[in-house]
Parts: sequence; C-alpha cells; structure tokens
Amino acid sequence: MDQISTRTLLLIFVGVFTAYLVLEHPAVGAALGTAVAVVTLMHELLRR
Repeated sequence: MDQISTRTLLLIFVGVFTAYLVLEHPAVGAALGTAVAVVTLMHELLRR
C-alpha cells in the first residue's frame, strides 16, 4: 500500500476543519459557498 502524500493529508485536514467551522457557524458556510462560487466563475471566465 502506498503512503499518503502530504498534499492529500493537507486536503483532508482543510476539509475537516472547514466542515467543523461550517457546522459551528452557519454564516461562515454561506460566505464560504459564495466565495467558492465567485472564484470558480472567475477561473472559468479568465481561462478563455
């Protein structure tokens, strides 16, 4: 079995921390969702 990379561990940690933060503070979840949507849209528009 291969070892887990540092990148994978970092992504897991960030995901768990984000899930905890959103569960404790729902307003952060709304702001985070909006920010992700805006960044994704900008990424798609600037790629073309």
